[in-house]
Amino acid sequence: PTYVMASAGETIRLNGKVTDPDHDATSVKWWQFRAGTFPGEVLIANANADQCRVTIPKDAGAGQTIHLILEATDSGKPALTRYQRVIITVRDR
Repeated sequence: PTYVMASAGETIRLNGKVTDPDHDATSVKWWQFRAGTFPGEVLIANANADQCRVTIPKDAGAGQTIHLILEATDSGKPALTRYQRVIITVRDR
């Protein structure tokens, strides 16, 4: 899903799926997009894999949002890149 609920202090798993119609090799990268209402930084484990783990900071407040981007680039000439946003909303404890 592109919208996820999580609690402060929780670690969640995000599963991305990347395919290339030309069967070129692809590389992926998860990163935080600073468009959300949570002002801090989140920890992203396995940020260069289809599946990553995100730890929601303990000081994140209910209703705040954290925006993450899954960036996928193929090895074609020219290399093409696609982006998908996932929005995490912090829920009440």
